[in-house]
Parts: sequence; C-alpha cells; structure tokens
Amino acid sequence: MRASRFGLAIAVSIGLAACASSGSLAPQTDPAWSGRQFASWQETDPAYRFFPGDSIDVVVHSASELNRTVAIGPDGRVPLPLIGNVMVANRTDFEIANVIADAYAQNVLVNPIVEVRRAALGPQNIIVGGEVNTPGLVEMTGPVGALEAVMLAGGFRNTAARGDVVVLRRQPGGALMMRTVNLHDALEGRPGADRVQLRRHDIIFVPRSTVAEINVFVEQYVSGILPLDQAFSYAIADAITNN
Repeated sequence: MRASRFGLAIAVSIGLAACASSGSLAPQTDPAWSGRQFASWQETDPAYRFFPGDSIDVVVHSASELNRTVAIGPDGRVPLPLIGNVMVANRTDFEIANVIADAYAQNVLVNPIVEVRRAALGPQNIIVGGEVNTPGLVEMTGPVGALEAVMLAGGFRNTAARGDVVVLRRQPGGALMMRTVNLHDALEGRPGADRVQLRRHDIIFVPRSTVAEINVFVEQYVSGILPLDQAFSYAIADAITNN
C-alpha cells in the first residue's frame, strides 16, 4: 500500500503479467525498418491502468457517506458526489486515488484519505491485423498468446509469414514497442516459440512476406494514437476489418 499527501491505494493485480521475452527484436538500424524508431521491448508488469468500461470502488475513509462503486464512462470520467465528474482513464489506482483526494481537498474535505480498488474490468480487447482470415478486435477471456490471438482471428491466410509475427505495445508514456515472435515454430510444437502473453490493447500484425510491412501498417493505423485506449482500439479494428 502506498500513501501520498491525501490519497492511498492498494495495488491491483489482474493476472495479465507478461512472461519472459522470446522472439527477436528488429534492430533500429535495420534498413528494412526505413528509419522507424521503436522503444526497447520491456517485459515488466506495470500497474494496471483503468479505461472506459472498467468499474472502481472509491472509498473515502474520512467520509464514508461518499463511498461509491462507479463505472468509468466513455469519456474516461466517473461521477462522484460533491465534486462531479473526475477524469480517471489511463491512470493507476494510486493515481486515481490522488486525483480524487485532491478534488475533495479543494472543495469540501480537509486532508481526505481516499482508496481506490478494482470493482470490475471491461472488455480486455486486443487487435489482430494483417494476413489473418478475420482481422479486427479480439476479446481476451483469459491468458492469450500471439498464436491463440491469430486463431481467434480466424487463423493464418496462406500468404502469411508465420515466422515473423509482430506484437506492438504502448509503454505507459505512449512510446511504441515492437517485437517479433516465430509462430511457425509454435505451430510445429517447438517449446518456447510463443512465450509472449498479450495484454489489453496489444496489436498483433501478421505480415505477408517480411516484418518490413509493419512500417506501412503503423503509418496507416497506429501512428499518432498516444496512448492507445479502448475507443481507439475499436476505431483501428474497424478500419482494419473494413479495409
């Protein structure tokens, strides 16, 4: 448990921790990437960030009548008594507790102590694009790797480069990370071939020939979306599906 001047929060764990890294990273100096810069892949387990569709328990220890379970709306805000709508999307439980505590301190309470807990999670969606039979949005109902994601998207097309499947992920600050996984080895049953565990809002891209195609994909669908969130996930998935 961490405390700040006004707020405190209990760490949230949702069982989506990434496994050890496998696959290869394309060097940033590789000519095939045409100068595109990707951040170094990090297999850390960052604190969960809440998005529209999630629900949280807000506990005000110094004023229990203000306690609420609230859903995060499409605009990323939650309605709270006395202080109105508060922006909480793309924040951790600790950060949300601080924002709410600050809002109450500025208006009605003296040194409020606020705790935020996870109540329920919205859809844990990922996006699968490229050479798969049904590209678009895929909902995770449990731990999912890159191969399972491709199967959920209808499987590979005959033109797919199964040995160079790309996984894209945003860092909390918005930088785009990239890695490749060899799903040809995974299909052959070779151990350790697909060890990346996907997280909410990850993007899986199956190229037709080489991973160099990822530049076109990123420019067409992903660039400028910082950070990726649920609303943009639907927009990208819709564009991929209808293109």
